[in-house]
Amino acid sequence: GEISFVDLGADGNTSAAITAINPTASGASPMTVPAAPAAAAAPITPSEPAVQAAALPAATAPAPAPAAIQAAAPDPVVQMRAAAAAETERITAVRTLATGHPTIEAKAIKEGWDAQRTELEVLRANRPTAPAVHIHDHEITGAVLEAACIQAGRHDAPEKLCDPKALEAASQRFRGRLSLQRLILEAAWANGCTVRAFKDDPRAVLTAAWGEGGAGNGQVRAGLSHIDLPGILSNVANKFLLNGFHSTEATWRNICRIAPVGDFKQVTRYRLVGNMTYERVAPGGEIKHGSLGEERFTNQAATYGKMVSISREDIINDDLGVITSVPQELGRGAAQSLNDLFWTVFLDHAAFFTAGNKNLLLGVDTALTIDGLSKAEVQFNEQVDGTGRPLGIAPAILLVPTALTAIGSALIKATEIRETTVNAKYPVFNPHQGKFRLETSRFLNSPKIHGGSPKAWYLLADPADIAAIEVVFLNGQEAPVIETADADFSTLGIQLRGYHDFGCAKQDPRAAVKAKGE
Repeated sequence: GEISFVDLGADGNTSAAITAINPTASGASPMTVPAAPAAAAAPITPSEPAVQAAALPAATAPAPAPAAIQAAAPDPVVQMRAAAAAETERITAVRTLATGHPTIEAKAIKEGWDAQRTELEVLRANRPTAPAVHIHDHEITGAVLEAACIQAGRHDAPEKLCDPKALEAASQRFRGRLSLQRLILEAAWANGCTVRAFKDDPRAVLTAAWGEGGAGNGQVRAGLSHIDLPGILSNVANKFLLNGFHSTEATWRNICRIAPVGDFKQVTRYRLVGNMTYERVAPGGEIKHGSLGEERFTNQAATYGKMVSISREDIINDDLGVITSVPQELGRGAAQSLNDLFWTVFLDHAAFFTAGNKNLLLGVDTALTIDGLSKAEVQFNEQVDGTGRPLGIAPAILLVPTALTAIGSALIKATEIRETTVNAKYPVFNPHQGKFRLETSRFLNSPKIHGGSPKAWYLLADPADIAAIEVVFLNGQEAPVIETADADFSTLGIQLRGYHDFGCAKQDPRAAVKAKGE
């Protein structure tokens, strides 16, 4: 036999010790044969056949024949060929079973799956897929209740105001028929109330809906969710308020300058004027200084508001319209108050449109005709600045009352104007076509506003260039605000209040010309 030592992984300090046992009848002590000089020896345990052979007596221990040893040793080449053949058979079987499933095929070859596991994976992949079950979440939230209120109030554009999912959930849950009591009950239930009908305990339901009170006696319990009913009512009311606000005439917006203010104090606007005309530079190179002055115009914002209550009777009558139609009326009221103030200030112009300001035309030739419009245009274009030079700003807006809308539209849109008076020459070309923008207001001849006239009309500059009148809003909030709250102790019900912070004042008289028209 042979014992071999392979120095793979060894170094010069490695050593090995061999213990050879040759038992005899008289016994023998182990003999150690050093394989290499070393500081330490590591005993090598003989294999099990060697141990068994060593345990036999010397007389009975068979001596293995060299030919038998060589026949028992496996051939590594044969082993390699067998392993390669087995792997090829496995891969072939995997590819056959995984036909049409490239992902399974690649994974099976990579991870060494056998044919059985590959077949199971293919069977699993070929199972029919069950249809997906789509479960819609119709949990009542503030957004869903808000969308339900918008639908029940028949708003003309709910898709612009609410989330599509909230609209779908509200439509499937309430189908556009949400009542006021149901709205309050839904909020109360979400906040932990156990009262099932509004009539059973209205006070407990209202208390729970507003998120107040304690547990017990069918009132509020600790719940997983909370719905802010005042917030929902405020949001819904504000949307209908804006609907009403924008449905009212807003001609004022097209003829004025709009500016924000930070508080309710009087603000002063300054417009720099002066002699800034260039002069020829002398040969010495000296440039002369210009002179600057300023014109001042003041304005001030104030608060305007109105409050209305939704009574206990309205709630008992279950009328949801009180939180949709009432805010819409509050919106119209806000727009009306703004119009009233604006046109009152605009028509209170005895000291604004004067002969001294060269912006007032009187006489029978001031009616709205081609000649009258031409005269007003000339008057406007003759306005001068503080140094006496032409202002250089052309009129852009023709403002008329409702009685003059037709003739005003004809004067700026018709391609020709013909007069049929006897022996009168008439042009076939309209010199004012497309020259101005027509604006009409019902408030110019309103009997409720002093100074109105169905015949007077105005030429105005573009407010972006120079403004005849200015409107200011607190913090730039141009729309009114509505708020809701539980009524006070002396009143049963819900309160709504709307308020709007704005102000307006006339500015530069050179920005407008008035023609009396009679």
